[in-house]
Amino acid sequence: MSDKIVVSVIGAGGKMGTRVTNNLAKHPDSIDLHFCEASDVGIASIKARGFSVVAAEEAVPKSDIVVLAVPDVIIKKVSVGIVAMMRPGATMIILDPAAAVARELALRDDCTFVVAHPCHPSFFVAQETPEARADAFGGIAATQDIVMAKIQGDDNNFADAKKVSEMMFAPVTNAYVMGIRDIAFLEPTLVEILGASTLYAMAETVNEAERRGIQREAAISFLAGHINVLSSIFLGRLGNVKVSDACQVAIGLGNRLVLRDDWKRIWEDDVLDKAIATMLHPEDPKI
Repeated sequence: MSDKIVVSVIGAGGKMGTRVTNNLAKHPDSIDLHFCEASDVGIASIKARGFSVVAAEEAVPKSDIVVLAVPDVIIKKVSVGIVAMMRPGATMIILDPAAAVARELALRDDCTFVVAHPCHPSFFVAQETPEARADAFGGIAATQDIVMAKIQGDDNNFADAKKVSEMMFAPVTNAYVMGIRDIAFLEPTLVEILGASTLYAMAETVNEAERRGIQREAAISFLAGHINVLSSIFLGRLGNVKVSDACQVAIGLGNRLVLRDDWKRIWEDDVLDKAIATMLHPEDPKI
């Protein structure tokens, strides 16, 4: 009997599917990998990488682990058929918590369901090679952490899912295990609703600086350097170092002029649920 873990990736020709299959394919001694894809573009992409495509109807029933690498907005539709084909005792890994938190992921009592998501390489980590330093997304050369949650199921299956997830996002330094809502508060709340929106505003402000005649390269250098040092201070990485009194005053002004006074409401459960529902179904916003 083979000791290989049989893994099928649904959406193997998409953006995330390509990333995870490229990494899983590096482990032929431990992973029996099947590429499942429905779109013509995705199929062509898989073949261009030198792999063959297997129908989900053939691959899923014999898989130990099924990775659902499809967009969040179609998980509700796609997961129903895929979960029905899974063998009893199999495991499904999804790559984002939103559909599970919104109860749009199909489930079965006799299967294990897991969320795994990359943290992406931190600018606090000194990557060792030029290739790693250029790997902003991770999964190629730069080391990164991942977060994981068990939605339901068997602990031994979760352990196997953790091994496979560390392969998918390799090289991985830490795999942080937490609750599924904890991951949802990390994304979208922490890194998208707050982080992405404020960073987007910073990029827009660079454009405004350039419009006013400030050299763009200087504005980017000034912003990036200050993000580095301010993040190090605020996250406690420089010990007891504090920002200046003038900066503290400016932060107070920013809280009034840039952020809403009640912006910390994004950490409330009802706001999270409404935000996820709106992100999955923007045609029917809840917030």
